[in-house]
Amino acid sequence: MKKILFKSGLVALVAMSVISSCKKSDEHVAISKPLLIVGQSISDTILPKKDAAGNAIPLKGTMLSGKTYHIKSNVTINEGDTLYLQPGVTVLVEGDGLSPASSPAIYVNGALVSDGTKEKPNWFTVMETSTVKKSNASYTDDAANDPAFKGYWGGFQCGGNAKLLLLRWTHVEYTGGAWGEDAAQYGAAPGDARFTIYMNSTKDLGSLIVEDSWFYGSKDDGIRPSNIKMSLMRNTFSKMGGTGGEATNIKDGVIGDMAYNLTYGIATNGLKTSGATGKGCQVNIYNNTVVNCGFRQTKATRNGSINTETNAGGFIFNNIIVNCKAGLRISYASEKGKPSDTLNTLYNNNLTAIGRGTPMGGAEQYMVFIESNQFTLKQSNDLNGYVNGTIAANGTNNGTNTATDSLKYDPMFANYDMAAMSKDRNYRINQIPAGADFHLKSGSPAIGAGVYPGGTGKNAIPSKPNAPLLVQYGFPTKVLAAGEIFGANITVPNKDLGAFPTDNSGNQHTY
Repeated sequence: MKKILFKSGLVALVAMSVISSCKKSDEHVAISKPLLIVGQSISDTILPKKDAAGNAIPLKGTMLSGKTYHIKSNVTINEGDTLYLQPGVTVLVEGDGLSPASSPAIYVNGALVSDGTKEKPNWFTVMETSTVKKSNASYTDDAANDPAFKGYWGGFQCGGNAKLLLLRWTHVEYTGGAWGEDAAQYGAAPGDARFTIYMNSTKDLGSLIVEDSWFYGSKDDGIRPSNIKMSLMRNTFSKMGGTGGEATNIKDGVIGDMAYNLTYGIATNGLKTSGATGKGCQVNIYNNTVVNCGFRQTKATRNGSINTETNAGGFIFNNIIVNCKAGLRISYASEKGKPSDTLNTLYNNNLTAIGRGTPMGGAEQYMVFIESNQFTLKQSNDLNGYVNGTIAANGTNNGTNTATDSLKYDPMFANYDMAAMSKDRNYRINQIPAGADFHLKSGSPAIGAGVYPGGTGKNAIPSKPNAPLLVQYGFPTKVLAAGEIFGANITVPNKDLGAFPTDNSGNQHTY
């Protein structure tokens, strides 16, 4: 077997192919698509294996299509090594969430690539037992009892020198197991819930690529990176965060894109970016669909749908926000965050629809198009019921939300009744209804309302020449290698809004 080497963060690969020939009289040769092998095949299905002293042996090599692997305790991928999953692999983590020791995590110090396909997705989920129960459609708004929020295992925790974490057509479920004594190495404290994905490069920027994947159930944040290159494309996030937490909480030093994602029933925000004092975060957020988010977080000025905070910037276009506690927030201040990077932020062509623009009574919450006294303004091509107010000396805007515009900006999803889902407590439902379809019906105001390459007028790709980071990184960004197994498959902005445009080029999931 050839030696496997890293070069510029990529992996040199050895592939084995299977070739079958037809009869001699037939000139055609049928060549089956080869399954990639990186390093040695992993045939043992009970992991991690132990050495003679009882220590866990680090993982590397290839998990094989069709196999189910059981993770019984923490596993580690060493620096310089790669764990590769062929399509059709199931990983069952035997965790119960009761302690750090019984909530195994996957520690990535090298590279992990889960190469699922639409036909053969991969799975990282918990092993169900008589005491470890999985969630189901009967849990629609019960964070205290819903197994989705139990935090049965510890997710993917990347070391400072990790080169690549890539998940493609992969299901990830039931994360959030507590940190133990190694918490400080990952910026946490013992007892904190582990994020589904944590990645923070300490030297050269690692790469996080997540495509066409599903995230279901977490105790706190889903994706929480710092100091990396990133592409999050065409994913589905649901039931993320018990009483707090975002689907994505992107931190300082991250450069990349979040596009064509559906976030549904998230505790705080569906999509959030936040840099640090003296250090920015530059992420484009476009063509996402954000539904029923923000209602499990009760703290003020933190929750809503799409949120940018301290020194965060990027292009924010073509998004659809429906029945969330608040629409897009370009923050002046939140409970935790400081002002966004308004110089390196440009936004427009977003649709926000709310079903309740007035208080709902008792302890019930209500929705607003835009939160006042932040930087956010209604832009020229936005679709929402906000009226811009006077701009204060600090740049904030004391505008008003037009309550009578509730339901006015319905994007007309193919099978999701926005009005019905705002009645009673339906806006709090965090389980995606079976058969829901977030494509756009004919006549939707979101059709043809987006910016896209080749568009003109209101549909033209935007620019802001005086914003150095927007000019440097572009829309989409150009920081990741494209295509192939170890690159990013980036979908550019669409003429329609949301994650499910009418040309079917966006999110490919069905529910």
